[in-house]
Amino acid sequence: MNPCDFLEVADELATGAHEAHWRSAVSRAYYGAFHVGRELLVRCGFIVPEDDKARAYVYMRLSNSGHPDVVQAGTWLDDLRRVRNRADYRLKDVFDQADAIDRDQRAADIVRLLEEAAALPSVIDRITLVMRDYERDVLRNVTWRAP
Repeated sequence: MNPCDFLEVADELATGAHEAHWRSAVSRAYYGAFHVGRELLVRCGFIVPEDDKARAYVYMRLSNSGHPDVVQAGTWLDDLRRVRNRADYRLKDVFDQADAIDRDQRAADIVRLLEEAAALPSVIDRITLVMRDYERDVLRNVTWRAP
């Protein structure tokens, strides 16, 4: 499945008539952007966990990639996750259609930044090297394997 399919569903839900649509739009938007980030890391040769550790794994590496657009995408992805948590778990909070539309657009921005970075082999090489060093020097847990 293409993760961008989630973004298409998010677009549809964001224009829905009910709060449940808008909250669900944010969830789909987040997961679409998350999986694009995950695929970028896999392409770079990283072994991304398949469980609940994947969220922090993806965010931390994108945010420490050394490339300004990829770092921005990582920061926005983490913010989008926080809003998704609010949409999914804090049902007493007010959540309106503008929230859904704004976050849907933010997910599209994340995907655009990551796809633009992934399109340039020199960027892939640079962020792979920086994230690999981050794993080794900061996390002390190297998950990179030559693709």
